[in-house]
Amino acid sequence: MLSLTQTLSKKSTQISKVFEYDFLIIGYGNDLCGDDAVGPWVAMVVENWKLPAVKSLAVAQLAPELTAELAKTSYVIFVDACGRQNISTVQIDPIVVCEQQTSSMAFAAHSYDPLALLNLTQRLYNRHPQAWLLQIPIESCDLGSDLSSKAHQGCDRALRAIGQFLVTYRRPDLCMKSA
Repeated sequence: MLSLTQTLSKKSTQISKVFEYDFLIIGYGNDLCGDDAVGPWVAMVVENWKLPAVKSLAVAQLAPELTAELAKTSYVIFVDACGRQNISTVQIDPIVVCEQQTSSMAFAAHSYDPLALLNLTQRLYNRHPQAWLLQIPIESCDLGSDLSSKAHQGCDRALRAIGQFLVTYRRPDLCMKSA
């Protein structure tokens, strides 16, 4: 039986190289502020999987400089802390970029949310990857505190969700057979 890493590595090499890498994981948050560090923590673990078609970045905040990386990939998963009280498990939601949003947005901020970053990527490179936001439930973002047990459990679930996503997700063009 193959391990998760072996399975992911095998699946990753089966995907044709259209871009520099197929999957990009961007974990963002402040690693000095307790549970806000879940995004970078998850990204660093994924990076340690050393999968050939996967690149993982841990950043403090989403910045315009990330558009170059986004333009090189087919798919991106943004990983962030979710402080909403009613969230008890990880949430993964698609991010939809609309043509009208891209043409009418002002791009002057120093930090971005995932949608704004994807819109900027579309505007600069005339393309953007398919994207999802994975949010991890947290308890506290107190300066200098460690990850809470809730955040640790969320990170574990997030890593399993990312692993499952990488194993099972297929690009639509790979599923189509020529007539």
